[in-house]
Amino acid sequence: MLNKFNAKVSMRIFISNELEDIKKEMKIRGYAIIEDNTTQCDAIICDLKNCDLLKMSMTNSSKKEGTLIIDSGSKTADDIDYILNNKAYSSLT
Repeated sequence: MLNKFNAKVSMRIFISNELEDIKKEMKIRGYAIIEDNTTQCDAIICDLKNCDLLKMSMTNSSKKEGTLIIDSGSKTADDIDYILNNKAYSSLT
């Protein structure tokens, strides 16, 4: 089911605490925001320059199908929404 922003309402995402503005916007767009970093989620959004995924204890939240990790960097909520809906990303290699 899609909301008015064409967001998949059932998509569960974890957003690091320092990204409160993005967290609020993604919630408005219909994403299920996971607050507990041990709950499985479809995507993790954080600023990779300022956070350490290992320290966030995200290992239990990864799904066997894979969990998309998005570096918030200078991305807007629209940019992140587009990535989530289209699975558009750049390879790390």
